[in-house]
Amino acid sequence: MIDSVQDRLDFVKAKLPGVETLNFKDKETVSAIQEMTANEPGRGPDVVIEAAGFHYSKSWLHTIEQTLQLETDTADMLNEMITAVRKGGRISIVGVYIGFVNHLNIGAFMEKQLTMRGGQTPCQRYWPTLLPKVQAGELKPSLVITHVLPLEQAPKGYQIFNDKKDGCIKVVLQPAPTEAVAMAPASS
Repeated sequence: MIDSVQDRLDFVKAKLPGVETLNFKDKETVSAIQEMTANEPGRGPDVVIEAAGFHYSKSWLHTIEQTLQLETDTADMLNEMITAVRKGGRISIVGVYIGFVNHLNIGAFMEKQLTMRGGQTPCQRYWPTLLPKVQAGELKPSLVITHVLPLEQAPKGYQIFNDKKDGCIKVVLQPAPTEAVAMAPASS
């Protein structure tokens, strides 16, 4: 897992031993991935997954272009993925992208014969398979919940999540319990 927030990386290490983490503030991403996979055939991961989206510009160029509304999304992480993944590898994009990017390294993408897929997660497709696993305790989605707040504190929850403060990974908002309301039958 690659991130720039050490709390998030530490959380992953604690909850999922064996997952390798990389703080891109400490090491250059592509070089570090190449070091990690130096002994693998093809040198590079088979698959890379982008799950952050347009919010996170790493370069001054994309920061300026987004500020001036010359692009809506940044290609910084996508270009790192194109560079890092092995030849013939796959790129999956599930992060939030809303429009267009500039400076996507399409030449390297073509030369390396990569496959790219993206889209919103088709939750309804996986629901019948995953729900029984959650109910049986085989999958524990609660693993990523770090904050539980009442629905009335939704703005605070979104702020904590967006700012990556207080060790936030995921926030669950709970509606207040409601009292039963007696309703008169509809008249015909």
